[in-house]
Amino acid sequence: MLTADSADRSATFKVAFMTGASIFVLGYINALSLNTNDLGVMITPQTGNVIWMGLNLASGYWLYFFENLALFFGFMGGAIFALFTQSMFKNRLHQAYYNWSIFVIPVILYPLVMQYVISAVLSFFIIGFSSGAALGYFRKMYHMEINNAMATGNVRFLGLHFAGAFIKKNPKEVATFWIFFVCVFLFAAGAFLYAVLANIDYGLGLTGDGTIIGIGEHSFRFFRQTLGMGEYRVDIVTSNIARFAGLVVISIIPYFFCPKGTDA
Repeated sequence: MLTADSADRSATFKVAFMTGASIFVLGYINALSLNTNDLGVMITPQTGNVIWMGLNLASGYWLYFFENLALFFGFMGGAIFALFTQSMFKNRLHQAYYNWSIFVIPVILYPLVMQYVISAVLSFFIIGFSSGAALGYFRKMYHMEINNAMATGNVRFLGLHFAGAFIKKNPKEVATFWIFFVCVFLFAAGAFLYAVLANIDYGLGLTGDGTIIGIGEHSFRFFRQTLGMGEYRVDIVTSNIARFAGLVVISIIPYFFCPKGTDA
């Protein structure tokens, strides 16, 4: 039987795991959104989105402007929605299921359904809403509240706490430094997984260029040639299946780590 201390540690870990999982998925979905016909920009960094909004307005690119606008209001709406719904259920397990579902269901549906049946503007709004909600729901990483949706602030704090921990020799800063390190790493790892799945190879020792999609073409080509494996090729169908399957798997796993009962 779990003691009170071990139960508290388990609950703290589960909350941190959910936050880390949201960072990983957001890294994945940002890489995916950069490489789709409808979106073509990262979802969560609103700094870039607001800049593009102004540029597209000034240039008269009205469709792109409305896409940026939809992403802006979707992201802001998701954050507001999370504020009012993060305590809907007394049972923490039910609340965790609800929070995670609001986040991942649109993320999973986008590459499977949304990009084919709805407009790009609406896609921007829905994915922005989902990401904004994740920012509101999943912020706690052990003793820290972090920004899970973009790396800018986390990289800044990573540098500050590195200086505090290893230059000023403050032992209290060490744990905080590693928390921000993990956050930045998970965001990059999500994007890396997308790149790997988007570049699934369907044969060794093949020649000819084939069709290359996604990102990482030069890196994958370099490694294949270095290892004497022949030219790099990608099967579009296999790649799409792999990307969607990867997204489903990393979205389902956190359901098994949802805090239960009175877990904080």
